[in-house]
Amino acid sequence: MRSENEIILNILEYAASDECVQAVIRTNLLPVREYLYSYQFYFIVNDVTKYEDDASFENCFGERILLFRGDKNYPDMFQNIKAHLMVYRDGITIVINAMDRETFLRKYNSKDAHDNVWIGDTYQKILDKDSILPDIERLEETQTIFAGVPTEEEFSGICKEFWWVLKTFAEYTLRKELPAAMFYLNSAVRDLLNRMLRWFIYLTNGKPVDMGILDSNFEKLLEEKIFLLYKKTYPDADYEHIWQAYDAVTELWSCVGKAIAEKLDFCYPEDDERNMLEFIQKLRTHVKKDE
Repeated sequence: MRSENEIILNILEYAASDECVQAVIRTNLLPVREYLYSYQFYFIVNDVTKYEDDASFENCFGERILLFRGDKNYPDMFQNIKAHLMVYRDGITIVINAMDRETFLRKYNSKDAHDNVWIGDTYQKILDKDSILPDIERLEETQTIFAGVPTEEEFSGICKEFWWVLKTFAEYTLRKELPAAMFYLNSAVRDLLNRMLRWFIYLTNGKPVDMGILDSNFEKLLEEKIFLLYKKTYPDADYEHIWQAYDAVTELWSCVGKAIAEKLDFCYPEDDERNMLEFIQKLRTHVKKDE
């Protein structure tokens, strides 16, 4: 497998020979992960349309076995960008996002904490042919550093939203509409649960915390008992196991929500929790009687 230095040299040699490429930025530098041989670059170019062709980088960096065009699948996310995500037979993956100078600077200077959630926000300028860019170097991820607490109104709102989407999950599950049930559990419900866990982790640590992209550091940040309960919120497609995951979700939400409320001197909505648990249980009992 090629080394990091070989990949960088290959990229720079190509960029130097391509008159359209004005600068190269390496991104997704940190954290360094074991068994991950992925390299991601922004090519700052003077003619973005040149890289519309799928064959643009076909024979440049090794034997390519897969090309995924992010800009073609998700044009709204890649405006004025040609995104070539490539896999090579020797185990290397290379991502090249070709864009003009203005598009790159907008992304680099973006204040949106959720922008580019898939690739992080570390940058290092490795080529600038005509000094068209300012100094570009950001070697610490800011996107996944979390330091926030809810207002009491926000906390109350997310609790009510949680019970609403959990009720909807329960309805789909009771009707045995598996795709919708799993979507609600693993997207709608989990999004709210993860948001509550971020607040909990930050308040527990008392300082900004690196949650990792897509909350990938939860296992390291949560105490073992809490994380074991969190693991139980991931079921297989067996309906009995899905309801066991539901039990884990409600137990974890109650535990973490009450801890946050205590730390922030908020009122935890005990009545909503009790009423909604009873409501969902009545739905489950009613369905069992009809079976």
